[in-house]
Parts: sequence; structure tokens; C-alpha cells
Amino acid sequence: MKQLLSHSKTLAIGAITLSGVFYNSLSAQELKKSERTGKGLYEIVYSEKSNAVYVASAGSRLEPNGFIYKLDPNTLEVLATIDVKEAPAYGLGINQKTNTLYTTNTRSNSVHAIDLNSGKILATIGNGREKSHIRETIVDEEKNLVYVSDVNKEGLVWVIDGKTNTFSHLIEGVGESPTGLALDKERNQLYVLLLGTAEIAVVDLSTNKVVKNYPTQGESAINLVYDAKGDRIFVSHQKSNNVTVLNASTGELISTVPAGDGAIGIQFDSERQLLYVANRKAGNVTVINSKNYEVIKNIETGTHPNTVAINQKTGAAYVTNKAKSVRAKEGEPTPPEDENGDTVSLILP
Repeated sequence: MKQLLSHSKTLAIGAITLSGVFYNSLSAQELKKSERTGKGLYEIVYSEKSNAVYVASAGSRLEPNGFIYKLDPNTLEVLATIDVKEAPAYGLGINQKTNTLYTTNTRSNSVHAIDLNSGKILATIGNGREKSHIRETIVDEEKNLVYVSDVNKEGLVWVIDGKTNTFSHLIEGVGESPTGLALDKERNQLYVLLLGTAEIAVVDLSTNKVVKNYPTQGESAINLVYDAKGDRIFVSHQKSNNVTVLNASTGELISTVPAGDGAIGIQFDSERQLLYVANRKAGNVTVINSKNYEVIKNIETGTHPNTVAINQKTGAAYVTNKAKSVRAKEGEPTPPEDENGDTVSLILP
């Protein structure tokens, strides 16, 4: 097991600081700051019990590594690191009740269960298959079950028992290339976004069977989020550069909202009824009022905004920004690093 390592140096390269005042107005979201963290940043989550932000860093092709960085939620200072070099993490999911972090280790076909109170890796979980491409993970905190999407033509979703942190079973035949996941706890259903067919598969978790499918109504659907109160699903589309709003029960299209070029990461602030969409190609985050489906503003954060996490109590939004590829041509010096990439941005309401 790996121990939580102290971090003696704060990384604050390229910080951008604007007003730190909180506003109640829907139009007041502002970029507070951006901080450079580690290389090859991927997904990000906020821990309520730790009052900290955790971000996965997989390194680069030239400098492979694997760390989970623990960040101060207000300053984005790196407080500690968790070493996961043996199986670098990409996707992150969290059980807020047990304060356990689950990571999708795409290259290693495994999932880490990490105790965030101690920083120890409790278990590294596989499913016995040689070929997998796991991507997203989502936790049912009441039942202590973990669901993991496996991007393949067979249509697989892993199920992990959070009590023992062991592999439980597979949900099979979901559809082609599952990516994003969303949980409907009241109906005991899992919404699975199918990249291969641009559909959402609705899985009855009592039978582990698909009970219906409906189209996402956009091009190159990649991620989704569920609004339990409104019974809505929000889907981000990378090619049509928009968000579709669907009735979760029927699949009916409620609205189509423009986002930015390469809309990918998406999260919902249910308290304030705000939707945040990371636009990877545009370099900004679109903030949408989910009450009237109007775009409030676009906020520039970094080179390639990728994923978003939200503190549901304060409304603070955290964004990972990937760096552009830096490769030297033969006979030429290596270009400088992308100063606006590999950063975490803080947006305040």
C-alpha cells in the first residue's frame, strides 16, 4: 500500500487571480485562479469530508508517472500526493460517505480503491479480463456499489462491491462503446452513454438488463449527467458542440443548448441549477442556466478544458485543463512547455 506523501512545495506557476468575492447573481461566475499542477491531468473530484480537491495526473509519453494530487479547494495549493505510478489513474469517482476514491487505471485494466483519510491504496481491482479500456466510474453511496464503463464493442460495465473493494460482476450487452455513466437512485437505473451508436442505454440494476434506448440528439456524444429533481439528462457532444437536454423517462428532446468547440466534460450544480461544460477545443467553460436553457457566459480557463468537479455546498467549480502536445521537429530545439496547460482552474459563483 502507498502512503500519503507530504508535499513541501506549492506549485503556483501561471496563477491568474481575479475577484474572490462570492455573488448570488447567475451571471457572476468568475475565474478565481488557475494553477499548474502535474503533467497529463485527467479527471478531478471534490471530497466533502476532506474539504479538498483530488486530480489525476498520468504524466506524459516522455515522462510517464502516476499521481493523485490533493489540492486546497481555495488556493489550489498542492497539499499532498498519492503515488499510483504502478497503475496510473485517469478517471475518478468518489464515495462521499466513506471518503473512498475510485480510479480507472486505463492502461492497467484496473481500479484503485483509495482511502482519502489516510491516502492508502486499499485495493487494486481487476475483472480477470486481459483486454479492457475502462473510462468512467460512478458510485452508489447508499448501496456502496461502484460502476465502471468499459469502452468496447461488447458493451460492458463493471460492478465493484465497495464494502470489500472486490470485483462483483459484469453488466453485459449494454451497447457499443460505453463511456459516460449517470445513476438514477430512485428508479435503481443506470444511464450509460454509448459512444458507438450515439445513444443512452437505460439499465435496470435489479436485473442488469437494458430496458430502453434513446438517441442523444447530437454528434459525438461523450459524457452525461443526471438531474434527479428535474428528471433530466444533460449530454455533451464534441462534434455538434452543444448540450442536449433529454427527458430521462422518455428520451424526449427538451432543449438543445450551444456550448463551445469540442464540448466534453459536463457537471451539474443542482443547488444553483447551473450546468458547466468544458470545451476542449475552444479553451473555455460554458455556464448554462438549466432553468431556461440560456448560456450565461463562456469563461476561458486553459488550453484544453477537460473535466469539471463541483462543490455542491459552495458552488465552486474546478476544471482540469490539458496541455497541447509539445514535440520537437527533427534538428530543432524542444518547444517551451504549454504554460496554460496541465492546470486546474477555480470558478466561483
